[in-house]
Amino acid sequence: MLKQLSRAAWLMATAHLTIELCNNFLPVVYPLFISSMGLTYTQVGVVTLIAGTSGTLTQPIFGYLSDRWGSRRLTVLSIAWIGITMGLVGFATNYSTLILLAALGALGSAAFHPAGATVALTSSNGNRRGTAVSIFSVSGNVGTALSPLFITVGIGWLGLQGTSVLIPVAVLFSLFLHQQLEREKQLAGVHPAKSAFEHQPNAPKNIEKGALLGLILVVMAIMSRTWFQVTLMTYLPEWIRSQGNALAWGGQMLSVMLIAIGVGSLTGGTLSDYIGRWQVLALSLVLLAPAHWLFLLATGPAQMALVATMGVLIGASFPVGLVMAQDAWPSRVGVATALVMGLGWTTGGIGASITGFIADQFSLTIGLQFLILAPLVGVGCLLVYAVLERSWARRREPERIIHNEF
Repeated sequence: MLKQLSRAAWLMATAHLTIELCNNFLPVVYPLFISSMGLTYTQVGVVTLIAGTSGTLTQPIFGYLSDRWGSRRLTVLSIAWIGITMGLVGFATNYSTLILLAALGALGSAAFHPAGATVALTSSNGNRRGTAVSIFSVSGNVGTALSPLFITVGIGWLGLQGTSVLIPVAVLFSLFLHQQLEREKQLAGVHPAKSAFEHQPNAPKNIEKGALLGLILVVMAIMSRTWFQVTLMTYLPEWIRSQGNALAWGGQMLSVMLIAIGVGSLTGGTLSDYIGRWQVLALSLVLLAPAHWLFLLATGPAQMALVATMGVLIGASFPVGLVMAQDAWPSRVGVATALVMGLGWTTGGIGASITGFIADQFSLTIGLQFLILAPLVGVGCLLVYAVLERSWARRREPERIIHNEF
């Protein structure tokens, strides 16, 4: 199964790990900023919202640039950019600087994801496209899981300014990636103006009738999933601390959740190659709601087990939605990818802000209780998608019959 993935896919998987290593430690440093700057929960949510908006709404632009000019420059420069900007977060002395650095760092993530995911998709055959995207996704999940642990070690060495450990890691890897991409280009014997990793779409330019509606429904389902994930990740360490536990325990629980997301990403994409895309996505979302409710009521090992369960369910949903979007718009894979990875993530910051507002008015526990509604909205979108898919299949059947007769 994994042998069908090209060297390009593995390079992009490693790059995805690095980009997420630099981009997912803010929940660990939020409690420190709450203490040093006196931030409220709402202000924490606003940082997440602004960073999320910067890293999501701009993705369609970068997706277009990836389709138009190729992905090589975007992947290399984005890693160096995010490492430097996010590495300086620990040096922020006021709220405005913190917001600025988080927003600038998110642009690096926005630039990387459409280009990297396009390479992952086009580097394997059609029968294992779900697996290819899963490998790309799971590598990012591993980086996300390692991010809080890595920064925790840096903070232990240097204090809050320990976020700077990201800078040499990102810069050195971006140089390595540039060297490897140049080497692949020379081996492939391509024209100097083109990259061996550049996607040249040859699919029809028109979207199939009804596919745009399907793409919208997929994006909405991913939005609901992201609302849940980003909000829970943002407040999990602080909520664990508010329950009388050490901050380190909250960081460990967050890492367990993120590792489980990686496991789910690998499982969900591969499973969808056999039983169907929307079926895996719907099942993961419908099970997420009761798992979250039980998590808020549990303690001890049961709570940790439920965090891992939620992580698997969250992870299983994303690569499947990504492939569904790419199938809907095969001639503009970069743009379709950006819509899911960009607009699909927009609601994460919005959800964190709303939960923060509810927490300031009542309590953080009550704010997290309302979070149960998010995945249920996604389930509704996918039920509509399933009905429409049957209609599209019936409409395509006569065309296949006519084609076979001739």
